[in-house]
Amino acid sequence: MFLFNGKVFTRLLACVSLSLLTLVFSGCYSFTASTLPSHIKTVQIHDVEDKALDPVLANDLHTAVVDMFKKNAGGIRLVNEEANADFEITLLSYANKPENYNSNSDVETYRVTIRVSVKFYDNVKERIIYENKSLSADGVYDIQKNESEERHGQARAIEKLQDLIIANALAKW
Repeated sequence: MFLFNGKVFTRLLACVSLSLLTLVFSGCYSFTASTLPSHIKTVQIHDVEDKALDPVLANDLHTAVVDMFKKNAGGIRLVNEEANADFEITLLSYANKPENYNSNSDVETYRVTIRVSVKFYDNVKERIIYENKSLSADGVYDIQKNESEERHGQARAIEKLQDLIIANALAKW
């Protein structure tokens, strides 16, 4: 039979409680139509302005922003014409650099870094809802695990950008 003493039990209980709280609150970032100003019913998401000269990545960013709105913005309609609000994103730079090497000096992991400028503008009230002129996120991929730059590194960086946009924009609304 295994017996716990008071200190061990208290520490175990604290670890279990912390783990449960982390699990409950992880992934709680989202925004809804109710967190946006009530007069915003439509949003136009413009094509990504591509200063990094990577049209595939620019398209992936646009798709990710559209998906972010569809998933999180409740009753807001996305339109391709005049809207209550405009969402603009500019791909400023992209880098893919070695991060870790093994003992043979072979690259094991790479770090993808994407830097963007974001502007969310309220056309009705004629004011900026959220703007960040240099928002950056990265994604690491491991070639030892057969991960790729596009599928893993870029995807992880784009997911982080989505989270940053939501988290930062919430603070402004």
